[in-house]
Amino acid sequence: MNRLRYLNPFRIHAAAREVKRLAGGGGPARIRLARVGEPRGLILPTAEVELEVQARNGTVTTYKPALPVAWPYAWAWRLARLLKVPLVRSLEPEKISFSVGVPGRS
Repeated sequence: MNRLRYLNPFRIHAAAREVKRLAGGGGPARIRLARVGEPRGLILPTAEVELEVQARNGTVTTYKPALPVAWPYAWAWRLARLLKVPLVRSLEPEKISFSVGVPGRS
């Protein structure tokens, strides 16, 4: 039932308000993936990500959506962590971070 919270009209209104606020800053200039969470959920796994959107006027807005993860990937991740596979054990998804500029924007 946790997935139904995204259909809440108050959440939809808040998301629309955030998009309007971002567009009021001249549109996005740079998007930064600040954090990726571990996959959660047994049948429909999702991972929470943290996105920082910098508007052209310099304001930064943070979004924390839960994005779907492919079922085989989520289960392979869990199994590799359980078996302590060296490459997966050393990788911390919380430390993944990068940013990209929006094409056509300075």
